[in-house]
Amino acid sequence: MTGLLRSTMVFMCTVALAEAQGDLSELFSIIRTEGTALSESSRKRTFEILAPYSTGGKSLAGEWPAINDALGDPRPFVRDQACAVLSTVMILNAPKPIELPDSTKQLVLQRFSEESPNLRENAVRIVTLMAGGVPPALEPRLLQLARIDSAPSVRRMAIEALASVRPTPEITVFWVQSLGPEKDRELRGAVLSAFRFHAQTDPQIIKLVIGALGDNDGFVRQEAIAVTQIGKAAVAAVPLLLEIREAPATDESMRLNAEAAIRALTADKQ
Repeated sequence: MTGLLRSTMVFMCTVALAEAQGDLSELFSIIRTEGTALSESSRKRTFEILAPYSTGGKSLAGEWPAINDALGDPRPFVRDQACAVLSTVMILNAPKPIELPDSTKQLVLQRFSEESPNLRENAVRIVTLMAGGVPPALEPRLLQLARIDSAPSVRRMAIEALASVRPTPEITVFWVQSLGPEKDRELRGAVLSAFRFHAQTDPQIIKLVIGALGDNDGFVRQEAIAVTQIGKAAVAAVPLLLEIREAPATDESMRLNAEAAIRALTADKQ
């Protein structure tokens, strides 16, 4: 083989490898080099790299090796940024869930035990949004995070993940316990907020949602009103919604939300 041919083949192989690695390898290289002190030009370049992935114009198909290397990086900041990047891309591509390779799933699951709340939250968000949804084997771990994680943001994300799956007896017990009037407003509100995006059909849970329409806390009542708009299963809420709409003390925002819920629940009767 001549030197020119050999050089040409080496060059082609180098180009092919760079193309296979994709642009995210450059993004993570910037993160590893500059850390938290990104220059303005580097920040601009990271946005340029992410843009086509965030709009669905470019696939992650060739990026998993770079993503996996960053998710398993010994530096917490790099792992945090890798999870944030993957989470952002998945949020913006949510209508078309992304299939994660098994190796990536395992690395994401390992991030559940990270010290950084932001990293734990993004790891839970990734498994919630990925194609196929939350694996049943993860439900006990998510229940643990929803109950006792030290960060409210992680607890809220774990609650949303649990709301996205068909409830098991253990999950139903958690909903019942969480919506009890003796629980704090943050927990009750977080559960109801998750139900807004993942409609529940269990009669026991619907009954608790309807009961929350009479909660002493205005925020909890607002969240319960929003939940009753998403499914006919809550049609029994109409009398309470009418009371809320007509009550002199009801503020305008809550009145309008109650009216919207009534219309949604009685649409086929009009």
